[in-house]
Amino acid sequence: MSIPVKEPTERLPSVMPTDMAIAMFDEEARKTTGLSGEEFICRYDAGEFRDYEDVPEGRELSYLIMLMPFGRIKP
Repeated sequence: MSIPVKEPTERLPSVMPTDMAIAMFDEEARKTTGLSGEEFICRYDAGEFRDYEDVPEGRELSYLIMLMPFGRIKP
């Protein structure tokens, strides 16, 4: 006996919208560092977070650094 499978009538987006991605990164940056997403990226690019592995917050900074492509998206 087979069970018929219904196809979804509405497809979900496969990519996060740009404004949502930037807002998500900004929120995570503010929670982790107290900086806006844009300011965090500027300071990271300037080398301010070079030794982040050696600080107690290193794991949170690693997570935030991994999310940086979401913050670098330009609308």
